[in-house]
Amino acid sequence: MEVVMDSSLRRLVNRRLEWLEMTKDQVSDWNAGTTRRRDRLSALPNTVLSRILSKMPMDSVVRTSILSKRWSNLWKHTQGVDFHSLPFSDNQADYSPITRCLDLLLSPQIIKFTTVGHVSERSNPDVQRWVNFALSKNVRQLTIGLMSVSLARRFFQLPDSLFSNRSKILEHLVLSFVDFKPPRPGQPIAASVFSSLKLLVLTHCKLADATVDLCLRKCVPLEELVINMCEGLKNVNISGPNLRLISFRCLEDSDDGEFRSLRVDAPLVGNLVYSGDLTKFYLNNCPVLQILLLQGREEPMNEAYTVHVRELIDQIRHVNTMILNFAVVEFVAKVYYTRGIPFQTFQNLTHVFWYGPLKSPNAVYNLVAFLGDCPSLIEIAVDFREESGAVFCQCISEGHVADEYEEGESSQRNPYEVGNLEKLEIAEVRCFSGFDGEMLLVRLLLEKAVNLRKLWLFWRLGDLSVMHDNVLQDITKSGYPQQLSDTIQEEANSIIATILNFRKASPRVRIKFGQEWRIESWRRHFGD
Repeated sequence: MEVVMDSSLRRLVNRRLEWLEMTKDQVSDWNAGTTRRRDRLSALPNTVLSRILSKMPMDSVVRTSILSKRWSNLWKHTQGVDFHSLPFSDNQADYSPITRCLDLLLSPQIIKFTTVGHVSERSNPDVQRWVNFALSKNVRQLTIGLMSVSLARRFFQLPDSLFSNRSKILEHLVLSFVDFKPPRPGQPIAASVFSSLKLLVLTHCKLADATVDLCLRKCVPLEELVINMCEGLKNVNISGPNLRLISFRCLEDSDDGEFRSLRVDAPLVGNLVYSGDLTKFYLNNCPVLQILLLQGREEPMNEAYTVHVRELIDQIRHVNTMILNFAVVEFVAKVYYTRGIPFQTFQNLTHVFWYGPLKSPNAVYNLVAFLGDCPSLIEIAVDFREESGAVFCQCISEGHVADEYEEGESSQRNPYEVGNLEKLEIAEVRCFSGFDGEMLLVRLLLEKAVNLRKLWLFWRLGDLSVMHDNVLQDITKSGYPQQLSDTIQEEANSIIATILNFRKASPRVRIKFGQEWRIESWRRHFGD
């Protein structure tokens, strides 16, 4: 039976912990007010309480041992181990409390084992000990989420037991900053290794092509595969009869040319993420692919590049949700729009998420033209977070809104010739600062989207921990000098007034300025 740790049960546990910190008089008052209330938590059987504890981090779980005699050993039977804040020090961190805690656990099975935290150059987390313990308890979900704070990449060793029969019931495996390799040459690998694995995530790991092939051969039930920023890969082939989600991101600093290609052959994959050189990405047999994140890099647009990207786009023409940066739109503009040819490939595209800079009027026109060539488009989001230009307050402090892009020749295919954005209903612009390129984009969206219902503009400036909709309130609270704060308010009001006075093709459009980015609708596409 799966027990959900809802808010009411969590409050009951927290009340018990708070009770221990009360003075004697406070305890008397607390008891007087609760004598007629039933203690629902104590009425639960130990098996249910153990499952509740399994949903809590280990520091809180261990603290429950001082609640009463009954609770003193209850935590030792938890089926979930979650060290979500590993000890950290610039020197050598002390991991012995984790080892002592594991030695005291009595539960015959651990369903979920998690260790997450930062490590320094001198840290020596006992990864092999943790993995061996988890496997000895027949763990089903194993996460070793290390995060390095140093520039030097360290890869911690894994025990050979991970590639033995002890991992045959493992369903979820998440690893980072480890050397993910099978046992030494000559040692056999168990036939049933990873035979139940459905999720494999490898981030910032040391990894070889042969190891990827081995895992995919062994993990027939595998449904989700994530390989992000891993070192040592050259020619990667990803295939599997049950793969539904694939994410692959190349190392950003891999300029040595070691990585050569990624080839994907997955007939059931529906979600796909790729970040890297588009000329190294090959798709084959992905007929049900619906959601694609495609982050290309700046490459010389020669004939070989054009031929390859044209073939790649033909493989993804049936997708309905696309998250992309400049690479695809720049290709479309170069090959189609500069020749006066419409781009009519993405007829099924309903959601587009663009992120990155718009450095020229051409880039704005090309993006709007691309959106106009997607006749089924319902929702778009534009995110300027990769922009490296001056932030809003710096521009205002100089007394003007700086141009963020260079003037250049307009696209030979003006977006006004494309036609209206007939089905577009929702548009979001994030990290909005009111620069000329951003204002041009907003104006074109308002003029072209005849059925637009909502236009959300989320300001770049401000403390994102303060989630409210009044950007001017946030500006005044952000600690700037009063004179600068007044100038920012005045300029923000001017930007708002200008946008509200833009011509609107849709009579029912509602424009809202805010700070809280509504990213849930995009996260859910990738199961994040």
